[in-house]
Amino acid sequence: MLFRKIAKKILTKSPKAYTAAHTLKFENSHRQDFSKLTEKEKNILLEIKKKGYVVIPDFFDKNQCELCVNDMDLMFQNNKELIHQSDYSDSRIFGAEYLSENINSFATHSLLNNLANAYNAVPTDCGFTLAGKISVSGHEYGSGGPWHRDSYFRQFKSLLYLTDVDENHGPFQIISESHDKEHISSDSKTANLESMQCTFDQNTVKQILEKEPERLHSLTGKAGTVVLVDTSCIHRGVPLKEGTRYALTNYFFEKKQINNHLVEHFAPLAFPEKILKKGIMT
Repeated sequence: MLFRKIAKKILTKSPKAYTAAHTLKFENSHRQDFSKLTEKEKNILLEIKKKGYVVIPDFFDKNQCELCVNDMDLMFQNNKELIHQSDYSDSRIFGAEYLSENINSFATHSLLNNLANAYNAVPTDCGFTLAGKISVSGHEYGSGGPWHRDSYFRQFKSLLYLTDVDENHGPFQIISESHDKEHISSDSKTANLESMQCTFDQNTVKQILEKEPERLHSLTGKAGTVVLVDTSCIHRGVPLKEGTRYALTNYFFEKKQINNHLVEHFAPLAFPEKILKKGIMT
């Protein structure tokens, strides 16, 4: 959401100049190098680079997931001042890792942090972990709102399903390859998108997928499944048809992005002073 707002502000100034000059500057300052990674890490990141996402089953076991769900129920009950409540039954707490040792094990997972740093190609940290709970609401939007991309520049997140997620339980849905330059260009022409457009209605997505429907993927999985994703891809949470979905999301930021502006945007957060310590003071 923060990056969509920033992109919108820039768009009103000089969209054409920004798209060309800033994209080149970003690529030059964020050159990926996977040569020092393990074979497993390299293969994961190459797949994300190509498709925009990777799904890894059994990242957490059932018991770990249940412990996290129990902790979430307690924090939603006892920390109501931290809850972000949307209009479509999406309840969120940012900084949940400071309220639960079980959730902290996801936030500080060494593999995820190694992958984020290598993919972003600059010093990166998990700014905070989102504990998200969403139930059936009848609303047209699922978790996170309408179709969107978080940024037009590379961005890494990890999403962990704590409950089983099938087509009826609000899976993460993504348009594959919508983060690469060629598809951004062709998708923009196909759907007549505005420069740097970051939010999309269902008709626009239908236009993008008309000739390539195979690019639409609903990422289902059992509890414990993790989704690693470049959220510069177009994505959304599918509206729930039944039950309740519990999930955790690690928000990875470049260290220079972890600042007062970020904390204020996502407020209220649990222990914002701890989050700010992860940033680079300039």
